[in-house]
Amino acid sequence: MSNQTKGLIFAIAGPVFWGLNSIAVKLLLELGLNSQWFATFRLLAAGILILIFAGIRNPKQILAPFKTPRSLIQLLIFSIVGMFSIQYAYVMAIHFGNAATATVLQFTNPIMIVIFLAVVHRRFPRQQDVLSIILAVIGTFLLATHGQVGNLAMSKLALLWGLIAAVATVFYTLLPQELIDTFGAVSISGWAMLIAGIFANFIHPVWQNGPTLTPKISLLLAFSIILGTAFAYLIFIHSLTLISPTTASTVGAVEPLIATILSVTLFQINFGWIDFIGAILIISTVFLQAFQPKEKRTKFEAQ
Repeated sequence: MSNQTKGLIFAIAGPVFWGLNSIAVKLLLELGLNSQWFATFRLLAAGILILIFAGIRNPKQILAPFKTPRSLIQLLIFSIVGMFSIQYAYVMAIHFGNAATATVLQFTNPIMIVIFLAVVHRRFPRQQDVLSIILAVIGTFLLATHGQVGNLAMSKLALLWGLIAAVATVFYTLLPQELIDTFGAVSISGWAMLIAGIFANFIHPVWQNGPTLTPKISLLLAFSIILGTAFAYLIFIHSLTLISPTTASTVGAVEPLIATILSVTLFQINFGWIDFIGAILIISTVFLQAFQPKEKRTKFEAQ
């Protein structure tokens, strides 16, 4: 099997597990788990698992991010502003809404990044970016209203948290670039999850309002943390060593597809053809952002 084929398999498998994880999260919340407790516990547990993997693979580098004040401060900022914000907001979006809309709304994040970089660099977005923004706005409108002006088809809190998760992705994507280049993605993400989990304890301590561990809850928790979070992340990161980030990010669009299909099947949510059109419009922005003619890209656009 070629590296390209292996890379594609890993790049697809990661988002598939993420999509399945969103369903597991919704099932756990419907079984009575406190959403804030789950967000805290998931960050702590997944962070520890990823750090164990990073320590086994390269034990000499595991504490490297703490050796300089600059990298330590960067890590703390990324952990709270980036990692905590996106993970907490995503769980809240599922709690107040459903896995399908939470996942699709999070896929508006490329547009958030485009707008953020355009403002920071004081440069008007490319035509391709403007088209992506228009598609994302229309898609979000269709998802939120079922195409009916003045009618909000989802909970206001579900929409709010979904969009907060998308905005948080801007910081999640841009803040750790220097850290990842220096120390590697695996150890940085592991530390960020663990630190974010420690920070989350100030909002909801993990020792309060914990669940009664029935076999079903235990199985879903194990799946969400081990396979749906830690394993999914590690295999997706590994895919980037075998294929291009463009290809990996494009096939990552299977995540909202999996979440939507299973949400409709398992939870009988009202996800009609208008909603599917909205989801397709949002997901199409991933392809527009992924396939860019290199010869036309400016320094700003290449960032």
